Amino acid sequence: MGPVRTQKYSKSHGQHSSYPQTNTKAKRKHTETDSNALPGVQKIKAAIRQTRRLLAKDKLAADVRVTTERKLKSLEADLAKAEESRKERAMATRYHAIKFFERKKITRKINQANKKLSEADGSSSSKEKLEEELFSLRVDLNYILHYPKAKKYISLFPPEIRNGQTFASAVTSSSETDAERAEIRRWIREQMEKGVLSKEPELEHPSEGRVPKTKIGPWDKKKSGSKEMEVEEQFGSDKDDFFEDDGDGDDDS
Repeated sequence: MGPVRTQKYSKSHGQHSSYPQTNTKAKRKHTETDSNALPGVQKIKAAIRQTRRLLAKDKLAADVRVTTERKLKSLEADLAKAEESRKERAMATRYHAIKFFERKKITRKINQANKKLSEADGSSSSKEKLEEELFSLRVDLNYILHYPKAKKYISLFPPEIRNGQTFASAVTSSSETDAERAEIRRWIREQMEKGVLSKEPELEHPSEGRVPKTKIGPWDKKKSGSKEMEVEEQFGSDKDDFFEDDGDGDDDS
């Protein structure tokens, strides 16, 4: 009976000992991934301060000074990238809900427009109008998917219109915002016509949608501090009738 007990204990012990090994591998893999990532903003700033203190020394060898100056430029570039990345993550989190609901609504409208187009009669003018409407909706979808990552999101559906304000008051309160929205939509349309962005974005999965390499758009020439619509709090619930009902009862499919 002694050997049997030893065998059972060893088997049980072997099973339990496998769990810590799996966790260790996972932690090691996570650590390796983190080591390849860009250091945090605070760490880079600390390195920059240390490098500048070194450069401030009077008695510094010429070759060391040259190397240190190169290091400083590299650190400053890393800092700019890290700050940009942090800003992009903050914007992605901040406007995730509103983009989700707007994408859902626009995709539904695209499906409805496709259905109407397939059921349209032989009238060329009628089909042309539906095609223009469909293209405009696809521009809106690309607007949502490829909106500048580091820029405050300007909603396609202004809250003042949703809340029942008069058209005149809406135009007065957000004329600059409307102009910026139109400018970005115009740029999106141009990228679609050039083939940089998909002309059928509804067929792409959001996570697979490629952001155009061209980062500089007409909106980047605006003065800093321009008024931009911050409306994430307006779309905090997925039960909002504005997003769930388009009034014609068509399904997404």
